[in-house]
Amino acid sequence: MKSLTLTAVFLGACCLLSSHTYAAETAKTMAEPTKKVTKTVETTSTKMQKININKASAEELQALKGIGQAKAQAIVDYRTQNGKFTDVQQLTLVTGIGDKLVSQNAENMSF
Repeated sequence: MKSLTLTAVFLGACCLLSSHTYAAETAKTMAEPTKKVTKTVETTSTKMQKININKASAEELQALKGIGQAKAQAIVDYRTQNGKFTDVQQLTLVTGIGDKLVSQNAENMSF
């Protein structure tokens, strides 16, 4: 009887330990794809191509942070009326574009 009880206890402990190990491995395996996706998103966002503000269409300008349809069109209109931009600070002359917006996008713009 003792042998049967010890065997049952031993088997129960083995099942408990193996299920805990399996759960830990499963959690680890499930977390790995998340890390890969996060890394891919970070890599993609840091490799944004610079947008030439003197040549870009309103649609292309909307790829910049904080630039929607109205601001993009205002940039195109200003450029059409006043000529090409020569430096990034000239963008602040466009209605709706301030220093903060310019500084957020400066590294993603070219002339």
